[in-house]
Amino acid sequence: MNNASDRSKKMKAMFGGINPAELAQSVAPSPLSQTGRRVSSGAVRSMQDSFSAIEDENVRLREQLSNAEAIIDIPAERIDPSFVKDRMDDESDPRFEDLVSSMREHGQQVPILVRPHPTAADRYQIAYGHRRWRAADRLARPVKAIVRTLTDDALVVAQGKENTERKDLSFIEQALFAQELKERSFDRQTIAAALGRGEDRGLAYISILTSLASSLPQDLVRRIGPAPKTGRPKWEKLATHFTDRKLPAARSSAANGLMSSEKWQAADSDSRFAMLLAVLESKEKVPAAKSVVKASSGRDAVSIERNGTVTRFAIDDRNVKGLADWLAAKLPELVARFEQDGH
Repeated sequence: MNNASDRSKKMKAMFGGINPAELAQSVAPSPLSQTGRRVSSGAVRSMQDSFSAIEDENVRLREQLSNAEAIIDIPAERIDPSFVKDRMDDESDPRFEDLVSSMREHGQQVPILVRPHPTAADRYQIAYGHRRWRAADRLARPVKAIVRTLTDDALVVAQGKENTERKDLSFIEQALFAQELKERSFDRQTIAAALGRGEDRGLAYISILTSLASSLPQDLVRRIGPAPKTGRPKWEKLATHFTDRKLPAARSSAANGLMSSEKWQAADSDSRFAMLLAVLESKEKVPAAKSVVKASSGRDAVSIERNGTVTRFAIDDRNVKGLADWLAAKLPELVARFEQDGH
């Protein structure tokens, strides 16, 4: 309905071809004839406005239907994950097991979003919904999906936006996601949009995320897992123990021992993080450096032990008899010579 003439035709159709205006004029006047005419005219205008509203709503619904994207079933084996990871795979996560159970009982309630694969024919690539895809694959069921043509930028924004709205990514997952997008040459505005951040504060936050992620070895972070309850301050504290993404030798050995233990394997990711940080922050005893001066007989004459700022000399009289007394007598002279030499 685009004009008054169209509305009039529709109204005539409702009244069996009778013109509503003529019908109003044929009604016998009453003592309140003037008021009656006002009411009749107002009623007609009200009906016309109602028809306009109904027709506008129909137009809107038709536009929605014409633009709607169909949900289709796609075999899980024809779908590939996104080219960039936004979360860590954690099959031991009870939430994933709950999702599998729910989909087994009630089916997949929410479709995933995919695009036609950019390089492989007859395949699709996920923008979001990786967990639902993995759950469907485990259940040997097709995946309900919306197929949409997406650029790389649009895909990562949709991928990150869905997770941000669900508040589902942990701090370290956000950091790894931002770092991978940066390494793939996405600009900071796109990365900020993918993480649901405005440019004013988002760009600074992206710098924090990428700086932290670049200071930690990713293989170690992934062995810890998503650690959903572990926030930025604790991850920054962990990062202080690394130089060029590496631990000192002694601490690296302690960390590897922890990560190969049964206790580590049985723990959830937040507990793993706490255990590793505790090991790295423990006061580690540095083993003393030892050396020996041999006598001409081959026996140990003097044992030297260095421990931090303290050095100890030990002499066994059974090996070189009289050496201890001789050295004790010579020490004042040796100290004086040391000082004279400008040490």
